[in-house]
Amino acid sequence: MLFNSIGYIFFLPITILLFYLIPFRWRWALLLAASYFFYLLWRVEFVLVLMTATLVSYFTALKMGEIRKKKQRLKYLLLTLVINLGMLIFFKYLIFFTGTVNHLAGIMGSGIRLPYYNILVPVGISFYTFQTIGYAIDVYRGMIKPERSFGHYALFVSFFPLVLAGPIERGRRLLPQFHIDHSFDPQLFSSGLRLILWGMFKKIVIADRLSVFVNAIMSEPDYFHGIQIGIAIIMKMMMVYADFSGYTDIAIGSARLLGFKLSPNFNRPFSARSISEFWSRWHITLTSWLRDYVYFSLPNKFRGKISNRLLQLNLVITFVLVGFWHGPYWSYIAFGFLNGLFMVFANVSRPLMTNFNRITRLESSPRLLETLNISVTFLLVCFTGFFFGPHSLNASFMMIGKFADLSHSGSGILELLKFNDFILGILLVIFMLWFEYLVSVKSFAGKFLSKPIIIRYAAYLLMLFFILLFGVFSNQKFFYFQF
Repeated sequence: MLFNSIGYIFFLPITILLFYLIPFRWRWALLLAASYFFYLLWRVEFVLVLMTATLVSYFTALKMGEIRKKKQRLKYLLLTLVINLGMLIFFKYLIFFTGTVNHLAGIMGSGIRLPYYNILVPVGISFYTFQTIGYAIDVYRGMIKPERSFGHYALFVSFFPLVLAGPIERGRRLLPQFHIDHSFDPQLFSSGLRLILWGMFKKIVIADRLSVFVNAIMSEPDYFHGIQIGIAIIMKMMMVYADFSGYTDIAIGSARLLGFKLSPNFNRPFSARSISEFWSRWHITLTSWLRDYVYFSLPNKFRGKISNRLLQLNLVITFVLVGFWHGPYWSYIAFGFLNGLFMVFANVSRPLMTNFNRITRLESSPRLLETLNISVTFLLVCFTGFFFGPHSLNASFMMIGKFADLSHSGSGILELLKFNDFILGILLVIFMLWFEYLVSVKSFAGKFLSKPIIIRYAAYLLMLFFILLFGVFSNQKFFYFQF
């Protein structure tokens, strides 16, 4: 079931109504049944994978909770990692490894050929696998006690607002909320409705409309060049942001309607002044997960220059995993590798840039310096967009080559104007970034809520009108469902 579907319009209110009508002791069972029904509608077989991940991580965590010595708990942690990561690799990455082995065998002249298997990837597997593994590691480290109630833990893994595409929650944040009797909170409920409305606007009006323009160019890049490719890449990154942050807003808003608070996943990433800051604002729950469970777990206990170089290497390794997490393509690996290199370069060149800012007196003009940093970061992020997608590396380099051809820039712009959604898409992107700036920086939300009820509801109806008038109602999946 998609958030942007007719089915969800009926599913969510019915679930909310029943949730507040039944006694507290049965609410977890209602939410668990609703979550499995929500997930079951995708494909019955996918539920078996979800249940396996839940059972394995639940029972191994219980075993770890019974053992005092950390070393003795390790075997149960390894069991969880092997099974859950094994399922992720089997369903999502088997064809990638098979293709890589066969390609290398062909280069070496070997007659070995591994068979290809067309395996369906269970939706959301990358998200709930990381969620269960994070929980198991926290129990292993002694940061939390294992959840004794299997029903509450199963709900933690399958909770319908987040099971398909996050946020990737931590057990210590979400599990305690299932044990609290949530009475109806009008303020939290209304904020949830506003988030859902804004998320739907970003998905249906902005992301799906941009996809018409972006897909037309990305599907046939041979027919475009120069500024056309450059603008398409920028709009692609905006499309992905509107799509995924729109999903997150709907997920967080849906949870708020039930009294639950999920972790934020975006914080105006295109206002970042560095690649490092960008990743602290983009897909926050994924990058913080990899920071806590991968980056800090890699070897780093050396001194002097060796330690510094190792930390930089660990940074690159972590971001390669960020890219590989997105999909079994070399383009995604290159995407992560590039981001890692940009961050390493920023770390290494920091003293040089500080001197440069002092010599050029940019440091005395903080607003100009901030604008330059935001602009450079934005361009670097957009450049990585050439590699962000389920395509080959050759296709990425071909698009870069096409982008470098600026010989027909004037006619290229005129051709872009022929797309019906081009100008409207740009205006919608500007509106989205401006509106989120007002909400985050100018405290627009507080000022808006202080307005008379007639003005507030008129604004809600206006946004709903825009969704109905300019929305693309093709029931398109959210971009991150493929991960």
